[in-house]
Amino acid sequence: MSAPELATGNAPELAALVSARLCHDLISPIGAIGNGLELLRMTESTGRNAGGGPELALISDSLGTALARLRFYRIAFGPADERARQSVDEARQITDALYAGRFGVTWIDGEATTMSRTAAQIAFLAILCFERSLPMGGDVVVSLADDRVQLRAEECRVNAPAELWLHVTSGAPVPEPRPDNVQFQLLRRALTARGYHAERRFSANTAELSLIGPGLARAIPA
Repeated sequence: MSAPELATGNAPELAALVSARLCHDLISPIGAIGNGLELLRMTESTGRNAGGGPELALISDSLGTALARLRFYRIAFGPADERARQSVDEARQITDALYAGRFGVTWIDGEATTMSRTAAQIAFLAILCFERSLPMGGDVVVSLADDRVQLRAEECRVNAPAELWLHVTSGAPVPEPRPDNVQFQLLRRALTARGYHAERRFSANTAELSLIGPGLARAIPA
């Protein structure tokens, strides 16, 4: 299968890329769990684990990361029922558990306590695209309003892959589909399938993306 054919978003090929992405991201924390268990076996007779220790902390942290990734990927890569709702608090808990280092996510939901399952999927895929575009990390602020999802990161180094973002906003072909850029293709597919359109404004230290639902898109003057 050629790169242009893959870039059109054929479902089986995209599913294969998603599988590769899942394996790549989950192998590290799951491997750390195995390392922690091995340390426990080596020290269980010394009494060091009576009150817990670094080994148990390693297991707990790694397990938490693995579970957070699974919950995140379930929303980002799973089916999105337009009639279903997603709790904003749950989305916040998932991203807080997953992103606790140099890359962070902050949710601004106003008075809303839930969002559509479609908006949640689009937001989570966009977060993955931002993570790929901020090589030194940063704090991504996600704002929700009706059928509009906006992501913004300021005072950070932005190195956005132009061809991938062109694919998101205009459907331009992806020159080399890979497991580490599949989120861009999936975001484009989700936007197209749900009637959303994307507007982006990137500079050297600021990244802003607006994802606008079909109802709001019709209300915006040309």
